[in-house]
Amino acid sequence: MKQYDIGLDLGTTSIIIATQEQGVVFHQPSIGAVDTRSSTILAVGDKALRMVGRVPSYIDIIRPLRDGIIQDHRMTNELIVRFINEVCRSRIIKPRVSVCVPAAITGIEAEAVMAAGARQVFLVDEPVAAALGAGLDIRKPMGCMVIDIGGGSTDIAVISMGGRVRAASLPVAGNAFDQCIAQYVQEKFNIAIGPLTAEALKKQVACCTKSEFEGVMEIRGHSWETNLPARRLVYTRDLYLPALPPLPAMYWKAPRRNWPLMLPRTAFC
Repeated sequence: MKQYDIGLDLGTTSIIIATQEQGVVFHQPSIGAVDTRSSTILAVGDKALRMVGRVPSYIDIIRPLRDGIIQDHRMTNELIVRFINEVCRSRIIKPRVSVCVPAAITGIEAEAVMAAGARQVFLVDEPVAAALGAGLDIRKPMGCMVIDIGGGSTDIAVISMGGRVRAASLPVAGNAFDQCIAQYVQEKFNIAIGPLTAEALKKQVACCTKSEFEGVMEIRGHSWETNLPARRLVYTRDLYLPALPPLPAMYWKAPRRNWPLMLPRTAFC
């Protein structure tokens, strides 16, 4: 790759930009803050994320991608423009961009990147990119199943001879786990927590199956009993139940009849 050849992962929860020489050079959440009075975009990325739950009513916090699909084209274009300009500061040479896209793609993502000022755009299936990143040799005539669990969607694909044989994109992923955890904490402990706290519980404490692992984390939220701020320790054993509901949804929504019967290798990303 040349200096301005970059890879872009346009995710529901975060946007990652990488180069072949330096690896990941940019990683920020795909979120923005908009002043509804003037339709002005106030902040994007980390700056907008710090504003979650701390803004007045006339400022909206927007996630332009939902379930792996672009919902707000203006905000998506603004995110891509600002982030690419931070990595490629040259106004003369436009970058060539390889964009990771879900298994079910409509081409809108490519249009958004082109509108952001890219010289040329190449679409790469997310399962194929995940398989290459996991070190699988996808060029051999043998099936490799890749399960890429993102923030808004889960991409499942069987890859052989460098291309996908079967693929499906499911609107159940990491955000679904966050919502289940937040709802469960509210019902069990009568404490309302935000999405950032729920995500931290998922990463540091939660486990889908019972094991020897036992994590603990102190959460802070709003108590429905006293109507005051509250703190509580949450253990791994407390989160077995909320971590389970999204799993059957992934299983039943996947077109299992289309998968080959024998899959020598499987990669979870």
